[in-house]
Amino acid sequence: MRRLIVADTITEIHQRSRGTYGRRRVRAALLADYETNVNHKLVNKIMAEYGLYGLPRPGRRKPNLSGIDTPADLVNRRFTATMPNQLWCTDISEHPARDGKVYCCAILDCFSRMIVARTFSTTADTALVNNAVNMAVGK
Repeated sequence: MRRLIVADTITEIHQRSRGTYGRRRVRAALLADYETNVNHKLVNKIMAEYGLYGLPRPGRRKPNLSGIDTPADLVNRRFTATMPNQLWCTDISEHPARDGKVYCCAILDCFSRMIVARTFSTTADTALVNNAVNMAVGK
């Protein structure tokens, strides 16, 4: 019986919001307007049974870089080399560990596809990259 009353109230709140409220806002409206505390799972089930859905959240916008100076693409997205040590690529990867996270910076020779240098650190900062570059240049 209580479920039917809650279902009617949920549909009323959803219609009042012109179909924009999802389960979180419907539950908040139930608590604020009707002083009815209902589990979010029940609100979700009832809304799914009645085919009620809120509007999806807007996606994150990518920053517009039109007015910002960006570095030039010196290799024009062609990651091939005709001789060793002509072109290097680097990447930082994050690995979970018992004590937290470990970051690995690896430098790849694009000609031989071999790792020229790699360094590990608990922080992904410029020191990690500088150490890897210094190690690669020293070889």
